[in-house]
Amino acid sequence: MKKNYKLLLLSPKQKHINYQAHSELAKIFGKKRLMIPLALPTIASLTPDNYKIKIIDEEIESIPKYYKPDIVGITTLSATSRRAFELGNIFRSQGIAVVLGGPYISYNVEEGLKHADSIVIGEAENSWENCLQDFENGQIKQTYISETKCEFKIQKSPRWDLVPTNKIFQCAVQATRGCPFNCDFCLVSEMFGRKMRFRDIDNVIEEVKALPLKWVFFIDDNFTINKEYAHKLMKRLKPLGISWACQASIDVANDEELLKEMADAGCFNILIGFESLNPNSLSEMHKTHNKKAKIYKEAIKKIHKYGIQINASFIVGFDNDTLFEFDNIFNFTLETGMAYVNLHTLSAVYGTQLHSKLKKENRLTDLSPELGVGFLPNMEYVNFSRLEIFDKYMETLIRLFSWDTLNKKATIYFNGGNFTKPGADINFLLKFKLSMIIFFEFIISKDKSKRRIFHNILSMIKQNKIAIDKGFAFLIYMLGINRHIKKHLLKIDEYRELIK
Repeated sequence: MKKNYKLLLLSPKQKHINYQAHSELAKIFGKKRLMIPLALPTIASLTPDNYKIKIIDEEIESIPKYYKPDIVGITTLSATSRRAFELGNIFRSQGIAVVLGGPYISYNVEEGLKHADSIVIGEAENSWENCLQDFENGQIKQTYISETKCEFKIQKSPRWDLVPTNKIFQCAVQATRGCPFNCDFCLVSEMFGRKMRFRDIDNVIEEVKALPLKWVFFIDDNFTINKEYAHKLMKRLKPLGISWACQASIDVANDEELLKEMADAGCFNILIGFESLNPNSLSEMHKTHNKKAKIYKEAIKKIHKYGIQINASFIVGFDNDTLFEFDNIFNFTLETGMAYVNLHTLSAVYGTQLHSKLKKENRLTDLSPELGVGFLPNMEYVNFSRLEIFDKYMETLIRLFSWDTLNKKATIYFNGGNFTKPGADINFLLKFKLSMIIFFEFIISKDKSKRRIFHNILSMIKQNKIAIDKGFAFLIYMLGINRHIKKHLLKIDEYRELIK
């Protein structure tokens, strides 16, 4: 009979959090965070039955003071790497075996081994059980790496039963892995390969049906890359009654039949990497599959036509960029009515082609990897200093999400009447809480701009141009971002000193 062990799976707390994490939005909904990393419940599903598993996400709950596992697995990002090392040192000092995994440590193995007994490099499916077997035999190796990518056709359902799902808003699901594109700032094709792998649709549907929540984010890096696969998946998702978001490239707009099927199946949001409006920067980053702004505008209209929001991602900081790119992005999103904007400064992520290039050019800073979260510059730029891009970033962020700007965008965005279909229902208590927030934050606010946008939204609801839940959800979403920006501004002097 096999000996039993206690395994702790950890996601470390992040020191600097940008608004795209929507931590303030989660708080408004009474949650601790939007969702936890899929790595934790996935690794738990790959773990043999002789392990009693505890999952801790430090953004949600603290590590129990007197809990002593036999082995700890810690997932790492650049933004959580220093906390991961701190935790690794603490557990090792207690004689507990520590294994690190995740994208950051996969490209910083030597550094990681100073704080851990072992590193799982890249995908864990073909190596995690080997690591645990060696641990049981007292022969754990320093590194584990699979010679081939996992097949990925059939995946075990993640162990959501080990996650306090009442403290998160949505669950993550992954149907595909890999990306055929080769953007030099992105780690996906380096980490998961350029050859796409697709799960059996039955296997995906089985997992979705078992989810404890009806709000889902498909974390695939390009969910609709294979249109035939996407069409088949939409038909199977439609009867499940979930509300979901995903990531896709701009070419999803070329298939209007697919867009309709996505909307019918519960898709309410697509994160699209526009990245830049500067064609020279698109060429520089090797994102040649993106088109010019004129094509962007046509694509935006098509996607909005089917009642699907666009979460538009932009990056500024490429060698061909000037600070005027920020103004271009502001004007473009205002003209097209795109209110949901993810704005980033270019960061050099370990393992990417960009990181290798900048290292050769001696343009990497000695700033902590924890700063690589999209708004704290961690590299040297060509046409501006780190402080200049940070200041312009913050100025643009304030402009993008001012209530006056959002009011103008809301008029463009909702006036077309594309968002009249109600979304997934929520319970009465949450409806009541959100109604109270709307009342105090907008209806009786001393801020004229907030009162103005509320009355504009209300007017469009009365004219049946927008469903009431989607109009109020817009206000709540933007309130979360504005609260986060206020937190940034309270620390602005600290950030500027850090960058200087």
